[in-house]
Formats: sequence, C-alpha cells, structure tokens
Amino acid sequence: MNDCIFCKIINGEIPSFKVYEDENCVAFLDVMPRSKGMCLVVPKKHYVFFDEDFNTSSKLFDAALIVGEKLKKSLEPLTVFFSAIQSQVPHFHVRVYPVYKDQIPLGENQPIETNEGELRELSEKIKGVDVGWKPEAKVVEV
Repeated sequence: MNDCIFCKIINGEIPSFKVYEDENCVAFLDVMPRSKGMCLVVPKKHYVFFDEDFNTSSKLFDAALIVGEKLKKSLEPLTVFFSAIQSQVPHFHVRVYPVYKDQIPLGENQPIETNEGELRELSEKIKGVDVGWKPEAKVVEV
C-alpha cells in the first residue's frame, strides 16, 4: 500500500529502530512511546484486520511474545502488556507495552520524550537479547 507508514518502514523508505525481524514481520520501537521500550510488531504483508490472514496473524503474535521477552530481559519492567487495538494506521499490528512501577498500564500515560540517540541505543540493547526459545504457532481450521 503506497501511503501506509508501516509499509514504508518495512520497505526501508522510512527509517526505524528495529528490535526483531523474521520472514513474516518486523518489530520496531514506537517513536512516540507511552512507555520506555514500547514496540510495534507489524506483519510485512499489508492487511488491516487480524482475521484477513489467520496464518500470518498467528506468526505475528509469536513474534510479539518474543519481543515481550526481549523487553522483560533487557529493560526489566514489572510486566509487559500486549494490545491489538485498531489505531490511526490501517495496517494490523500489535503494541508491546512495558509497564513500570507507578505507571498506569495502557491508560492515560502521555507520550514520553525521546530522541534518535536514545532510540538507537535502546533498540540495540533490546535486539541483542536472546530469549532462548521460539514459539510455534499452529493454525487450526475451525
């Protein structure tokens, strides 16, 4: 899709701070995070709703679990939340949201200030973590 910001990131037309990538998806830091290390996990194939491609969506959720573990090991939040709520970008994605002490999970937190240097350093720290496992999603016909 020509005007999709996520497709442009995937195609390298817009720079990003990747923390994970496989044949089906890419995960990168949100440039306007509501929490330090907040990531977006995006399928490389453009679609808007998860049920347009169950196979890719299941692999995307696998990748989100990996990113969540990377965040837990590298940034040591209290926990990690996952959100797949449709947003302003019409390209299906999962937000992986580290939650820290005294923070309202997925609530009224305002975007935190960050800069390119911080994002680059953070992405390298997260990317460098080996979680030691890979989930295996299986698509079940219903």
